[in-house]
Amino acid sequence: MVKEENYGALLTEIAKVLQRKYTHMSEISRLTEEMAEELSRDDRVSVQMTLGMRGEEIEKIRECDRNFHVFLDSVPSELKEWLMKVVDGKVSSSEKYGKEGMLVVRLAESIRNVWEKTMMIDRHMNKRLAGADSFYTDR
Repeated sequence: MVKEENYGALLTEIAKVLQRKYTHMSEISRLTEEMAEELSRDDRVSVQMTLGMRGEEIEKIRECDRNFHVFLDSVPSELKEWLMKVVDGKVSSSEKYGKEGMLVVRLAESIRNVWEKTMMIDRHMNKRLAGADSFYTDR
């Protein structure tokens, strides 16, 4: 268990993991935009290369998630509950855990925002390509 006076250092380490995740999410978003452009030009070779690069970034996000869960397993239940709410978007601001906690909240929000942007692009691309068979079509 982590003592309360160590929360600042722990939250700083968690923020580092979230910052890496945000960086990878931003790259996935960029690659998704690039892929949409490649598809509009019917450049299938480039799409395949971009899909591969995007897959690599997704794997890096999985590693960040694994690291985040290692931290979650080592913190007191109160902090763990708070962190889960932050990641789920149920905490929009909080001074409870100081500047480090506020940084974690901002990073989690940034990750959600870039994820939503990426999903909008992906949804549009998928519907355009697959039409009624799209993954995003209500069934």
